[in-house]
Amino acid sequence: MLRLQSLFAALVTALAISACATPAPRERLFCNGTIYLGAPDWTKVEALLVRDGRVVAAGSREELERQSPDAERIDLHGWVAVPGLQDAHGHFEGLGATEEWVDLRDCRSFAKVIELVVERAKETPKGSWIRARGWDQNLWNPPEFPTHEALSAAVPDHPVLLERVDGHAAIANLAAMRVAGVDGPRESEAFDAGSPILQAFDAGGRVLLGADKRPTGVFIDDACRLVERAVPPPTREQRKARFLEAQVLLLGEGLTAVHDMGIDREGIEILRELRDEGRLHLRAIEYLSGGAAMDERTVAGLPLAPDERDMLSVVGVKLYADGALGSRGAALLEPYHDEPTNSGLTLLSQEELEHAIAVCAAQGLQPAVHAIGDRANRMVLDAYAKQLARDPKFRELRLRVEHAQVVSPQDWARFEELGAIASMQPTHATSDMPWAPARLGPERIRGAYAWRRLVKDPSLLAFGSDFPVEPCDPLDGVYSAITCARPDGTPAGGFLPDQRLSAREAFSAFTFGAARAARQEDRRGRLAPGYFADMTVFPFDPLECEPAKLLREEATQVIINGECVLRKFLGCFN
Repeated sequence: MLRLQSLFAALVTALAISACATPAPRERLFCNGTIYLGAPDWTKVEALLVRDGRVVAAGSREELERQSPDAERIDLHGWVAVPGLQDAHGHFEGLGATEEWVDLRDCRSFAKVIELVVERAKETPKGSWIRARGWDQNLWNPPEFPTHEALSAAVPDHPVLLERVDGHAAIANLAAMRVAGVDGPRESEAFDAGSPILQAFDAGGRVLLGADKRPTGVFIDDACRLVERAVPPPTREQRKARFLEAQVLLLGEGLTAVHDMGIDREGIEILRELRDEGRLHLRAIEYLSGGAAMDERTVAGLPLAPDERDMLSVVGVKLYADGALGSRGAALLEPYHDEPTNSGLTLLSQEELEHAIAVCAAQGLQPAVHAIGDRANRMVLDAYAKQLARDPKFRELRLRVEHAQVVSPQDWARFEELGAIASMQPTHATSDMPWAPARLGPERIRGAYAWRRLVKDPSLLAFGSDFPVEPCDPLDGVYSAITCARPDGTPAGGFLPDQRLSAREAFSAFTFGAARAARQEDRRGRLAPGYFADMTVFPFDPLECEPAKLLREEATQVIINGECVLRKFLGCFN
């Protein structure tokens, strides 16, 4: 029933998008509201004059009406507009795909996970794959990885693959492992002689094993591909539908642009097709998925310059240095505080990482490297420093570190020294808050989610959500950045009180900082003359309200290129 309601809501919103996405007249005057012009000083004005989708002038309504008496008036009805919000790190198609899968985010036990999978199995033909995402063993009691037996007994006739919330681990049932040919015994390797965990290192990840040396069903990081490779790939039309579904969700949260981390060639062609059909209403800034084997042929024909309306561009390459903290795959300099035999995984060697970055530099593509643990962050910073020593102009590409989640104090200052951009996700801090201190210990936690420590000016951070790992609502991220607290406001003062940002700093990171991270701050991220007229409109002032209000309210309009592409309440615009 909930899924039917979700689909109905998506249909209604999609109709609103279709109805609103009409070409803008030559001149429009947005007025009768409050308009924030954005970073650095967040000046408020009464009106904004837009011509051919770009800002011409900002000021009082009277002044701009004199300047352009024939401009079409757009009534903001007393509401508040900010520069269009952007998500600097998400997974566009992945968000649409998870809408098809079983949602496990609220499961507080493996038994609940199994219950939801059983319900899906009842409506799924035998032999067909069941996919799900969102489980987090840290929320269970005890907070441990499960084994497949209960899942396999409950759902014996469908191959099942359940992704962890961060996408860096998966649970497979026996049917799935048999289809993939990975159900047999294998050589094990413990971290040390005293480790209770048997495992095999395979495909750049870990396979957890039982006492019989057969897989327990838990696969970590790149080892997940051992099972994923057996899943039938989606058709081109299915992929297109996923992008369209995700677009509805993202626009519905008030986003005007997303930095899509890790797309393939076919995905780029699908987005280009949607753009040419007039069905891409959200700005898509794409980063091609790269890896150890990439070379000039991998990135041939890129970067893809933005089209006239700047709806689609391919600007860089996404790389992975390590895994995730929640599944203990993040690469640490010292072992995990709560698992002293484990220091995590690197998904690229230092040499492979340096090679991939050199390929990006040679082709003028921006590197964006996933780095969670302090060892992975140091690897990335070292690789950037080595490339900069060879080519000082490399800095101009804007060297991104995606997540920068745990950074050694010795490396804090290196971000600014190298010109590296910390692309971070504030909701990771508040989601990980219950268990991150146990993973890292009291000293190392100081370098975690430490956005203030990595930059002198927090407005130059690039903030996103990492959707679908976290909800794609940017107001959730703003709330987390300024409170470092749970939705109920606990703990008092915040989990990391010295890292809290002001509302203006947080909104800057979701606007100008995000645009700067993609080298697009010359046309997006603020409302200045010559910039695209992108705005997110709220029925309240999100920069002046008490923080809890950010979690209760939502955006009501999304304006891109001076056009209303989404409105949630009819009659809001003339």
